[in-house]
Amino acid sequence: MAYGTLFIHRAQCDRQAEAAKALPSQTEWKGMGTRRFPSPTVYPVLTLVLLLTLGIALTTAQGLSDRILGCDIDTCAKQFQRLQSVENGVMGPDKECITLRTYWNCIKKKVRDCKGDLNYLTVRTGVKNRMGQNNCSKNGRTLGPEDEKTSVPTIPSVCSYHGKKVYKHCGLFGDPHLSTFHGDFQTCKVQGAWPLVKNKFLLVQVTNDPVTGESSATATSKLTVVIKKNQDCAIEPYLMYQAQTDALPGAFHDGHTHYGPHKAVELLEIEEGKHVEIHIRYIATTIVVRQIGRYFTFAIKMPEEIVNSTKGDSNSGLCDRGCPAHERINYQEYLATRHKKIDNLKEDSAIKVQMPRSDAEGICREAKVVDFYFDSCVFDLMTTGDKNFTLAALSALQDIIKLDPSIVNSQLNRTDFRKYDKTFGNGAPPRTGLSWILAFTVLLCVLSCRKVH
Repeated sequence: MAYGTLFIHRAQCDRQAEAAKALPSQTEWKGMGTRRFPSPTVYPVLTLVLLLTLGIALTTAQGLSDRILGCDIDTCAKQFQRLQSVENGVMGPDKECITLRTYWNCIKKKVRDCKGDLNYLTVRTGVKNRMGQNNCSKNGRTLGPEDEKTSVPTIPSVCSYHGKKVYKHCGLFGDPHLSTFHGDFQTCKVQGAWPLVKNKFLLVQVTNDPVTGESSATATSKLTVVIKKNQDCAIEPYLMYQAQTDALPGAFHDGHTHYGPHKAVELLEIEEGKHVEIHIRYIATTIVVRQIGRYFTFAIKMPEEIVNSTKGDSNSGLCDRGCPAHERINYQEYLATRHKKIDNLKEDSAIKVQMPRSDAEGICREAKVVDFYFDSCVFDLMTTGDKNFTLAALSALQDIIKLDPSIVNSQLNRTDFRKYDKTFGNGAPPRTGLSWILAFTVLLCVLSCRKVH
């Protein structure tokens, strides 16, 4: 009995030992009691990977944060605002491009510190678009901090304009087309010498000659500006600037480019032989003259008070009173009907068509001229066939917008003649004999009905 019981116990112990061997091995435990769970041999590796990833992320975030915190884009904006406040005459007519180009260069220097900053990307895109709108190249004159300190001259009060800063504008270009101080648009013959502006401060006169070739059109071949004496700011008896075909000087008649204290009168040559500007600061007046091909374009900005001082004066000039009625051409009717002559022209001065209207329209649309400037462009191409007049219309539009940027708010951006075609018959249905009979029949019916009642 005793032997059999011992044998059974021994067999049970052997089975327990074998079962124990089948269990996962446990790391030696030297503490009190038996370890409840096996040692996690994989988790420390995952933890290490997570810690390394977190460290890299924190380092990258810190670097990005440092860059963004160092993205001082506001300094560029403040510099731009300071340059915008500088008087136009100091930097010349290229002021807008100079200030935008300076702004752009400042932004480029911030690219390393501002990478990833949304505000930086927005400003960069905005400045780039604005440069494109103003046809500004990225290469050219810029200003630095040292220029800002010396760029604004101290103009004596006596040579500054103290009237209301409300302005009027006038322009003459092409064959020739006139935009008056009072917003009228006219196309005129005005062959010979005619005053454009005439007041106690200034005289501007143009001479219009026939365009060469078979065309009977005229265009401005000579322009004279006479600035009258001012005791404090232009003490010479008069200052004269004169431009003639193939000669657009870069100075006044005596070779000077400025007069008076702090350049109270200044002539700026923007592009040699092609573009000059005259600034008369004591009357806040700017004159723009361009030579395109053989002929000139003219634009002026002058305070409203000075313009109105000659209102009603028959000798005040075309910019004030417009062309005389007998010198005006009904360009709208011409564009609509495409006649070879216009009623208000003499029999012997018929306007011949040198280019089909459809071709002229395509060229002028491509040039991106609108409204009156589109009309003028097409008219000039039809009457002369000279594509230089397309550039004249475009330059005239750009100059008037530069002198008065708010003008874009009143533009219709029209590039067709549907209105003219309808007004002058081409767009209206023909009145046939049958239509008149029908109208007469309806009228008889109406009268008969009234008698019955």
